[in-house]
Amino acid sequence: MSEAEIEDVAEVVDIETLARPFCFETEKELMSYSDAFESRVRDRFMSFIKEIKDAGASEENLHILKNAKITVKGKQRRAMDLVMVECTAEKIFVRSLDDEARVEVMKYLKTEKDFKNVKELKEEQLVVVTLPKMDIERKFELSDFLEQKYKQFHKNIMGVKSQTNQQLKAGMEREYIDGPDAAIANKEVEEIIIHYVKMGKLIFWAKQKDVLRHQFKLTNEDDIILSRKIGTVKHIVV
Repeated sequence: MSEAEIEDVAEVVDIETLARPFCFETEKELMSYSDAFESRVRDRFMSFIKEIKDAGASEENLHILKNAKITVKGKQRRAMDLVMVECTAEKIFVRSLDDEARVEVMKYLKTEKDFKNVKELKEEQLVVVTLPKMDIERKFELSDFLEQKYKQFHKNIMGVKSQTNQQLKAGMEREYIDGPDAAIANKEVEEIIIHYVKMGKLIFWAKQKDVLRHQFKLTNEDDIILSRKIGTVKHIVV
C-alpha cells in the first residue's frame, strides 16, 4: 500500500485514540479540584478535535449513499445497510466488510454521482473518493470557520477555569481545602490550561495549513516557534 493510501486509512481511525497521547499528563497526583478541571477540559479538547477534523465535510457528502440501492449476492439492498460513510473536506470514506458491496458502491459513485477519483483499498475494506479541490474563496471561508472553532475552544477552557475558581473559593470558605493546597491547585490548573491551549493551537493550525497551503502564515514569533510542532498532530485532523 502506498504512503498516500496509508494516510487515507488513517482518516477513519478513532480520533480519541489518536489524540490521547496529546492530552495532559503528569507523574504527580493532581489535587482533586485540578484533576476534575483537567477531566472537563479534556472532554472539550476531544470535542474540539472532532469539530476541526469534520470542518468542511458537507452533509450532502455524508449522506451520499442514503438512497442508494446496490445488488449483493443477487439481491437488491440498501447501501447504507452494508456500509459506513465518513467525510472530510477533501475525501469521502466508505467502509464495508463485504467485498461485493464495495465494488457495487464504487460503480454507483462513478455512474450515479459522477465522481472521477474513486479507489478501493481492499486490504482495509475501504473505498476512498477524492473530492474536487476547493476554490480560494471557499478555502478562506473554511479557514475563518476553523479560527472561530479555536476561539470557542479557548473560551470554553476559560469558562471551566472560572467555575473551578468558584469551587476553590467555596471550598476554602467551608474549610474543605486550605490556602496552600488551593494555591497548588491553582498552579496545576494554569499548567493544564497552558498545555491544552498549545495543543488546541497546533490542531487548529494543522487543519488551517492543510486548507490554505502556501497561503498559511503566522506573524507572532511565539506562534511561529510553536508551529514547528504542527507535524506532531497533523495526522489527527488531516
